[in-house]
Amino acid sequence: MLFPRIRMNPRRFPLQPGVGSARLLLACLASLCAGIGLSNSMTSVPASADDHTPKAARGVKAPLEEVIHCPLAFEGVHLLKDLPQHSQKAFHYCKPVSEEVAQCVLYDGTGPDARLIGVEYLVSDRIYQAMPAEEKTYWHDHKHEVDAGLLKSLTQTGEEERKTMAAVRPLWGKVYHTWASGKTYPTGPPRLFWSVTGQEPFVLPTPDIK
Repeated sequence: MLFPRIRMNPRRFPLQPGVGSARLLLACLASLCAGIGLSNSMTSVPASADDHTPKAARGVKAPLEEVIHCPLAFEGVHLLKDLPQHSQKAFHYCKPVSEEVAQCVLYDGTGPDARLIGVEYLVSDRIYQAMPAEEKTYWHDHKHEVDAGLLKSLTQTGEEERKTMAAVRPLWGKVYHTWASGKTYPTGPPRLFWSVTGQEPFVLPTPDIK
């Protein structure tokens, strides 16, 4: 399985009519988070009398539908593989396809106006090791990003965040940004991006010290 077993508290993920069935949500949570402690992963803020926002979304800076259906949410920085000097921040919302494969939609922000900029697939190390050599050239690891604290959960803090990121660490990712260039609309073809590995040329720029 992609993730270790965890305690589940389905009361933290209530749904309004029309948003989706509770069974669909719990199935997503059970398979995606089977082991990552999400019992306190969602924070909330006091609700006003006319606030009908689901509790799972209050206080969470993310597109509502993605948090509800894809509770593994985190941010990181991707580097253009052919031109690592070009970086792009991506906010990931992930859910499982199977026990060893997950899929993530990527946005450039966390608000309702965030732009969809790409997609990333995550696979287990077992699947990666069985890939042909040519296919492996499209997949990056997450070891340095997790070890250096470059991946940040959007819904968890403290020990729960650490456990979640530890589960992401051994996974391999294949990420394409569909909106890698263009201001008002995406231009050009989808581009293969890479993780920050800590080794040249896939490193973050060092800010100038004055």
